[in-house]
Amino acid sequence: MESSLWLIPLQDYAIMLNLAAALEKEGISVFRFDFSGNGESEGSFEYGSYYRGVDDLHAVIRHFSGENRVVSAILGHSKGGDVVLLYASKYRDIRIVVNVSGRCDTKRNLAERFGEDFMEKIKKEGYIDVKMGPFEFRLTEEELMDHLNMNMREHCRKIDTECRVMTVHGSADDLVPVEDASEFDEIVPNHQLKIIEGADHGYTAHQTELASAVVKFIKSALEEGKVRIRFISSANRRICKPNSTTLRMAHSHSAQNPVIEQRRVIIPNKHGEKLVGLLHEAKSKEIVVLCHGFRSRKDYNTMTNLAAALEKEGISVFRFDFAGNGESEGSFQYGNYYREADDLHAVIQHFSGENRVVSAILGHSKGGNVVLLYASKYQDIRMVINVSGRYDLKRGIAERLGEEFMETIKKDGYIDVKNNTGGVEYRVTEEALMDRLGTDMREACLKIDKECRVLTVHGSADEIIPLEDALEFAKIIPNHQIHIIEGANHGYTLHQTELASAVVKFINSVLEQDKVAPK
Repeated sequence: MESSLWLIPLQDYAIMLNLAAALEKEGISVFRFDFSGNGESEGSFEYGSYYRGVDDLHAVIRHFSGENRVVSAILGHSKGGDVVLLYASKYRDIRIVVNVSGRCDTKRNLAERFGEDFMEKIKKEGYIDVKMGPFEFRLTEEELMDHLNMNMREHCRKIDTECRVMTVHGSADDLVPVEDASEFDEIVPNHQLKIIEGADHGYTAHQTELASAVVKFIKSALEEGKVRIRFISSANRRICKPNSTTLRMAHSHSAQNPVIEQRRVIIPNKHGEKLVGLLHEAKSKEIVVLCHGFRSRKDYNTMTNLAAALEKEGISVFRFDFAGNGESEGSFQYGNYYREADDLHAVIQHFSGENRVVSAILGHSKGGNVVLLYASKYQDIRMVINVSGRYDLKRGIAERLGEEFMETIKKDGYIDVKNNTGGVEYRVTEEALMDRLGTDMREACLKIDKECRVLTVHGSADEIIPLEDALEFAKIIPNHQIHIIEGANHGYTLHQTELASAVVKFINSVLEQDKVAPK
């Protein structure tokens, strides 16, 4: 029996006190502390100093390990949210992380804090004296550079896939925009996102909702851990197929089916690359396959939420990483639409060989294009769901590659797409760009069999792919339905429930029609 302990940095802040009280009420021990240079702890305050905070946290965890206690989770608010994520990426010895209102882009909002000319001042004087409410401190050039060089995206990608992470954010956060939470959701593996409607940065009027979300997540994760440990203890007596690893996890979504089996499945594509996926086994013969979007993964929040909603209906689900993404082998390639359709074909062939029926394929964003292209090429699927796919693939390129992308790629043969710190995220070759520009969604969609039912779901407030694209699909695809979710953005940040409801309703409706249709 382990002794679980929660660590919450910055001890006397109202959020910390309220969270500690809520966890105590559940019988969970909590430790809250001040980072060095803050509160009662020794040391001088330093702006930036993210990794110093990480090392403080490491010292705390080692202390309790020496007392034969297990730190089961770490939680941080605001900058503390960044610190707990950085800890998980560096030490990889923690299994539950809760990031409350952390900042994904640490370069944002500096001018609001320090003035528009802060860079000129600090270059000239070597420091800036800052007064923020009752707090006064000196910001040195070295500390500012530490802050500017912090690449949260790069570090978050290193977090172990077995580590469960939840990000909580207020929709009315006045300091760190809710978009930062969406960015974490796109890059952190094994991630859940909880948006609290109307909450500001300090959760002033929403302490109860925050505590409820945190307690629910930690209890669920601890219960999953118990079930997993029981399963692994008996796994030595079980013989598994060489291409799959099975584990049983608590199913928090259905009282009628409290345990769901999840099985890791590895499938070779036609290029010999191993595609890694997770089968949510609900014991149905039919399977729904979920396809992620551009530079995403099977553990993206939308994929996991849809899988949970379909499980609840007793429908088995398989979500996987395309080659060059997530855990799958291969190198990432821009464009690559038909190659990903072939990855999907390998997945469908695999399950056909196991006497299973892939009844539906669903894709989000670029994945939406892939499932439509699959349906037009192979014509062996009866249900397709396109969530926020792009109709005109010539659009959206300049936003990623720059207005002069054609001139640059003709001159150099490639474009390196860089992150905010100047590091190369990925390379776009001329061949890859031509692959995208040469993919004609209109022509492909006209080839989709009229017996194949297609649903397009799109958010009315999609900031990446305009709603007009969904309307264009509706004009040309036979046997098509369209569902617009009012106010939803591209990632359905505040509209996961509405998305899942639309998808489940469509799939159940089609399956029911097939049952009563004359044979």
